[in-house]
Amino acid sequence: MTTIVGNKLNSANKKVLDRMNKKDFEFIRKEALMQIEAGAEYIELNALSLLHNETPFLREIIPMLEKLGSKLVVVSENVEALKQALLIAKNPIIVGAVEYDIEKIDYLIDTVMEKNAKIIALIKDKRNNHSNTPEKSLLIAQKYIDYLLDRGMKRQDILLDPLIRPLEEDFNSGRVFLDTLELFKLDFPQVKTMANVSQLAEGLPKRQLIASYFVSLAIAKGLDYIVTNVLDENFIESIITTMSIIGKDRNLQAYLKYCRNHKELKTKGIKDAGTKNKRDLN
Repeated sequence: MTTIVGNKLNSANKKVLDRMNKKDFEFIRKEALMQIEAGAEYIELNALSLLHNETPFLREIIPMLEKLGSKLVVVSENVEALKQALLIAKNPIIVGAVEYDIEKIDYLIDTVMEKNAKIIALIKDKRNNHSNTPEKSLLIAQKYIDYLLDRGMKRQDILLDPLIRPLEEDFNSGRVFLDTLELFKLDFPQVKTMANVSQLAEGLPKRQLIASYFVSLAIAKGLDYIVTNVLDENFIESIITTMSIIGKDRNLQAYLKYCRNHKELKTKGIKDAGTKNKRDLN
């Protein structure tokens, strides 16, 4: 089953960074709640742009978010911050994205296993990221998986992240990602995959239009964890409809539930508008 990860708490967003710097925990709590209510099973938390304040911020915010019943994905290039997140967390947690760097992996792996956490394995060629091919990514993923398995990790706790380059940089990026994903699922069927599909349209107009079509193709290829803006209704519709079409929505439960909820919201909106009109007339 595809898992949805909400990505609104990202310090790369200037508004979010400003609220994080001000420790506006009420804003952060509301943002997390909206994503949970919209169907996010995990909330992504990226505080990297806080720089030296990243780890202190995580120490305060992780317990607060966990009290909401949320499971977290903590993303950072700082392995010290990721380790602290693991130590703080009480609920299931995912950390990453960590490139294939033995020193970084060794720093985290014991704590990851002790906490029964999952790790995002970022699959990229450190020497020449712009020449990644599906075959090259497969070789990197194989080395990464072999190393983690040798250290004692379980396959189901490894999330492969095939790096998505924007179409603006290379018009073949979407095809390369989908071909890479297909190879991963064929060669490593027990290992999960994860990606922020919105990255494909970065810098382009109507980003969500591209993302909504792209996510359907990615789900069909077997993408397990989708990092996205869960508040975008069109995008969520694409995910639910695709899951129904390809037989991953048992008895169409998710699709029918979505339709019922959408109908109720629409009906409520019409009633509210009618009530308002009556008040205006009076």
